[in-house]
Amino acid sequence: MAIIKTNTNNSGTRVVPINRNSLFYDKQCYDFEMEMGKNYVEQDMGQAVVIYQVDLTNTQSDALYGETLSQSTKFNLPIEVPCVYSIEKPELKSYDKTKNLGTYAKLGKLTFGVYQETLDELGVSIKKGDYVGVQVTPSHMEFWVINFINNGYDNEHSLFGTVPLYLTVECYPVDSNEVGL
Repeated sequence: MAIIKTNTNNSGTRVVPINRNSLFYDKQCYDFEMEMGKNYVEQDMGQAVVIYQVDLTNTQSDALYGETLSQSTKFNLPIEVPCVYSIEKPELKSYDKTKNLGTYAKLGKLTFGVYQETLDELGVSIKKGDYVGVQVTPSHMEFWVINFINNGYDNEHSLFGTVPLYLTVECYPVDSNEVGL
């Protein structure tokens, strides 16, 4: 019968780290892939979003429900973050659902991918509830609110499942009056 070796030492405790992931793909390869990808996003793509981080310490919220009025929301300095983004097609909405009266077009969902290293270099820690702006024309910016951030631990967001590489952030459209910018 074959003896199966596990990642434990003689006393039965788990040995950390598991080094089999770096057997054929080492730190030098990872750094090269990271540099190539970041250069492509930051220099060739030319896409960027502006992150408006909500300043939680200076923003006043309702004591009962924790809600914040748009006029009382305080932001840290906006930070332009190079990324790759996509804006989905807008949805057609209606104020009166029974008769489809008062229709309006609502912006589509914004999804962007950003390198974790880029966020670290810029000192940005994005979180759910922060606002994102995209400059769609030289004089007009549209806004979304961050609703979901992928942690980067799955194989799609890491290089061969070794180290988290980038995050995917999903944002939903908001009215520019909500942002108060």
